[in-house]
Amino acid sequence: MKKKTNNILAVILIVLGIVMLFPIYILFMVSFRNEKTVFVGSLITASPSFESIKSAITPDFLVAIGNSFLIAVAVTIIALILHSMCGYAFARMNFPGKKPMFTVIISTLMIPVSSILVPLFMICKQLGITNSYAGILLPALFNAYGIFLFRQFYMSFPVDLEEAAKLDGCSTYRMFFTIIFPLSRPIIIPLCIAFFLGNWNNYLWPLIVNKKPEYRTIMVYLANMVGGYNTKWNVVIASAMLACLPVFLISLFLQSHLQNSIKMSGIK
Repeated sequence: MKKKTNNILAVILIVLGIVMLFPIYILFMVSFRNEKTVFVGSLITASPSFESIKSAITPDFLVAIGNSFLIAVAVTIIALILHSMCGYAFARMNFPGKKPMFTVIISTLMIPVSSILVPLFMICKQLGITNSYAGILLPALFNAYGIFLFRQFYMSFPVDLEEAAKLDGCSTYRMFFTIIFPLSRPIIIPLCIAFFLGNWNNYLWPLIVNKKPEYRTIMVYLANMVGGYNTKWNVVIASAMLACLPVFLISLFLQSHLQNSIKMSGIK
């Protein structure tokens, strides 16, 4: 009976996997069609062509891809460092107002991002960082989700390692960056993927805070390609496929690390 149930679950998961991968298959397949055959109702491209892909790779496209990669990587690295330090402070250190501060930080998770876009834009406008990398990057650095996960991870972190490091003469900063942070891999890898994908796929905030083409991200670039009756859908689809490639490559590269991190963290 148990074996039969497992087989049924396996079939259901396979079907769900096919359903989820089908739009991605269509995206990659249609990107190898030209303008005349882009809407042909076939699941297989009879005569693959690189015409659409060549047309999609323009200087503006490369600039948008570079901007998205720069912002996503910068936010991921800086946010991981800041969130880990903040989470460690809330988990191990005692200071006035610790609990109220953590409560306020966690409460921000209940605030919809769309409700703070206008005041956030006004703050960036007053600081003079609109239409720049700083305007896109800085508001994305602060996320209560990462602080909460790091804090929960460090709550169960072995105290013996910290005591041994202090006995050897390590300062708090040296102990954190040489011992604690490198051993935080089980939580760093999932957050690294989440931060990178979240900033790579971010559309609304880069659209609001930036109007200059030289700072345009790939999602804003793709949205601007669609308009009126003159839209070249074969080029749009090819551009979307190329924009998905970094995400797939990073996911494939970090897949084994993510599985090991989940095993090490004890998440079932």
